[in-house]
Amino acid sequence: MSAPPWKNILVLVEGTAAAAKATEYAIRLAGATGAKLTAVSVVDTDTLKKLMSVRILVEQEVREFEAQLAQNQQRYLSYAAQMARQAGVPMEAVLRTGTCHSEVLAEQKARGADLIVIAEFRASLTKLDLAARERQLIMEEAPCPVLVVK
Repeated sequence: MSAPPWKNILVLVEGTAAAAKATEYAIRLAGATGAKLTAVSVVDTDTLKKLMSVRILVEQEVREFEAQLAQNQQRYLSYAAQMARQAGVPMEAVLRTGTCHSEVLAEQKARGADLIVIAEFRASLTKLDLAARERQLIMEEAPCPVLVVK
């Protein structure tokens, strides 16, 4: 019997239906191959800082938004952990702050993940949709395969 193709899978967890589907797929894949599974969610503090620098938000608002975003991302990670438990797949959840693609790639490197799983996105929207742009950057810059779940 040959070795499984992946030993360490990292999935980007976000608050969308597409991301939930990608998480479910990553859980099934980890269960089928025996790979370690890490779910990572990112609080996009970079965008908040940019909004503050151009005076759209003040510092107090940035702190409040950041706290709310952290709560939301933690809730998404908890949901992913519940899905993994129900499937009998061990999963580690990680909450990071910063720019999404940079933080995902840093986590990939730190864990030695050999596969990243992300939700689908429309390339035509990458100039308008920050989340789509971040996923595209993950695909372009990742040193390992990236599985895009439709």
